[in-house]
Amino acid sequence: MAVEVNGGYNEPDMEIVLYSVSHHECPVELREKVSFSGEQQQELMRCLLEQQGISEAAILQTCNRTEIYLYAKKNVEWKQPVNEIISRFGSEIGQTWGQYCKQKRGIGAARHLFAVAAGLDSQMLGENQILSQVKAAYLSSIECRASRFVFHRLFHTAFRVGKQVRTETNINCGAVSISLAAVELAREKMNFWSIAGMVIGAGENAELAARYLVKGGIGSLIVANRSRDKAEEMCKRLDVGEVIGLDEIPDRLNEVDLVISSTGADKPVVTFEKVHNALRGRNKPLLMVDIAVPRDIDETIGEIKGVTLVNIDDLDKRIAANREKRSSEIPRAEKIVNDFAVKFDRWLDTLSVVPVVTQLTQKVSEMAKAEAKRYAKDFGIENAEKLEIFAESLAKKLLHGPVSFIKGADGDDPTTQQLISLDLVNKMFLLDDPPVGEIDEGNK
Repeated sequence: MAVEVNGGYNEPDMEIVLYSVSHHECPVELREKVSFSGEQQQELMRCLLEQQGISEAAILQTCNRTEIYLYAKKNVEWKQPVNEIISRFGSEIGQTWGQYCKQKRGIGAARHLFAVAAGLDSQMLGENQILSQVKAAYLSSIECRASRFVFHRLFHTAFRVGKQVRTETNINCGAVSISLAAVELAREKMNFWSIAGMVIGAGENAELAARYLVKGGIGSLIVANRSRDKAEEMCKRLDVGEVIGLDEIPDRLNEVDLVISSTGADKPVVTFEKVHNALRGRNKPLLMVDIAVPRDIDETIGEIKGVTLVNIDDLDKRIAANREKRSSEIPRAEKIVNDFAVKFDRWLDTLSVVPVVTQLTQKVSEMAKAEAKRYAKDFGIENAEKLEIFAESLAKKLLHGPVSFIKGADGDDPTTQQLISLDLVNKMFLLDDPPVGEIDEGNK
């Protein structure tokens, strides 16, 4: 039977298990099907914890992955029970999960979480958002009372990994998405707080650009789009922005200092004929960044005095350089991940030390009390309590060396030799034998 440690089973009987559906093997149109709402995640964790042998659970969900982490009984195939629970949320969800789910166990599962937190497993290498998503997964698990002793340590270690990788490497330096690259280029040329901007389009890239502008503190923002309703929905999500139609762009250009355009149009939406009169009388510079394919902004507009026009090819050069710089940091980041994984693995090993030390201390304490009681009459009843204190004190002093060796000197992680010695301690001190009292009763 497993010995409980801080509310769970001891490490030899338990391990971390990961089930994951991610962008590595599952296309986005199917990955969307295994997306759970916040309430569904809570219900899923509750169902998992009802399984005999699962003591902790957490769910990490992003646009690129849905991952279920378990602290569960070893030598049990959990894939089928997990699939059955997921299928309760819909047959299509269950089918997709069953087809694309990948499994990692033990320290491999922990190392994967550390790599995810570090941004090493993201489509956009080194992304920062993933770390906050890992924290959200942990908080959700705590709310469901699904994170306990082991997952507290696991996730806090992941946070440290993510922070250290971003602090000690350049894994997240420079933009590697076209929208962020456009905004970073603009940031290099102007102070956002003092300018007005215009975003043309309301699709994914346009919204990302608008979001980065708002986050950067832009003074004001105009959103121009063919569908005003879609643009208004986007501005509502961003909680900022004035909506105009595409035909209003020429009349509003003199009000802005920056234009970022990304529509799905098959021909330019900003033409020379429509805007050259409006731009001719400008007395301040205008930066126009065209991140659409096909291009949104007529290239001849860049010839107008005071106008700087940047297209997607110019940004691609920046992105390629940033990607190369980030990729060169992978070995350093992986070393940090692996160092933390080794330390965490050693910590897991220490969980097997706890019950042995507890049993050893209890058994020797019981023996000391029994012997003190046995000889109490020879020292007088009035000295019985002192004799018992003396016997226990002597036992603790004798145990100090063996216990320090088992735990590791100065609290360090145990060596392989120390862990192997646990079995010897069991045999030497007969820890699996019945308690002293039961032995004495049997000898009468």
